[in-house]
Amino acid sequence: MKLRFSCLQRESITLILVFGAACSTGPAQSLFTLHIGDNASSSSILSRAVSAEDSYKADRVRKWSLDDGNELSVSTSQSGKIVYLESDWNGKSNETGCDVSGFKFGETTLTDIRKRLGSNGFEFKQRGGAIDLPDGIVMLNSYAVGSNVVTFITKVAEADYFKAKTVGMKWVVADHARLDGISIASTEYARAEWGERIYDPGYKPVTWK
Repeated sequence: MKLRFSCLQRESITLILVFGAACSTGPAQSLFTLHIGDNASSSSILSRAVSAEDSYKADRVRKWSLDDGNELSVSTSQSGKIVYLESDWNGKSNETGCDVSGFKFGETTLTDIRKRLGSNGFEFKQRGGAIDLPDGIVMLNSYAVGSNVVTFITKVAEADYFKAKTVGMKWVVADHARLDGISIASTEYARAEWGERIYDPGYKPVTWK
């Protein structure tokens, strides 16, 4: 079964996943032209019929199935502001909806991401950097970009993951972990959900372009 990282699944897998054009409140990133802090009615994409709707704590959580089969999840606060965005792959279209070119679902590897952003990023104390699932291993690599937290979600088959661990450096798991989801959250939202950050020793600020 294809795993979807959506706000609707946080209760069952105790996590949600954390990506970005300019916003009126300062530097920001976008998915399908949507920004953290935007009004929920700020884009025509949100006027489409939702495929699922729920609530999480005080937030309203909605999901859209897009024309290419991929999915978009949006969480809005009680004030109607977007606090969390997530784009998920359906295994077909490689378009992420991200405002920065070059990242493709199913093609971009974790190695590519590390090279482009300069480090392995960071994880959170209350949300590990890797999740073992029935159909593979998911890696979560987060980066601070402006006032947001961007997380790249990459996935590798379980057999490939353990092969890399056994063979060693000649077979690197990051070369086979491919982009499966992208999300964006505000700094405050990320801290409340996942706690404090644990930085990679080589972490450096990210330039978004």
